[in-house]
Amino acid sequence: MKVQATVLLSFQAKSLAEAGAVLDDVLGRAQERDDVDVGSVELLSPPGDRTVTLPPVSAPVGYAPHVPSPASAGNGS
Repeated sequence: MKVQATVLLSFQAKSLAEAGAVLDDVLGRAQERDDVDVGSVELLSPPGDRTVTLPPVSAPVGYAPHVPSPASAGNGS
């Protein structure tokens, strides 16, 4: 059985560098598992803070991301 889950991580860091180190550690541990794939990461900063963007997460070797067919993209065709 295949299950997909969205996980929300909430933590505080003194700097963006510290926050990045925490995320690197969490994602690194997830990728060490044979039964977990990290598909994407979305970062939201608190309102009023500077906008934060992350570079795209590189897919593990041999991983082919799922691309929905045009019929399932909700375009009404």
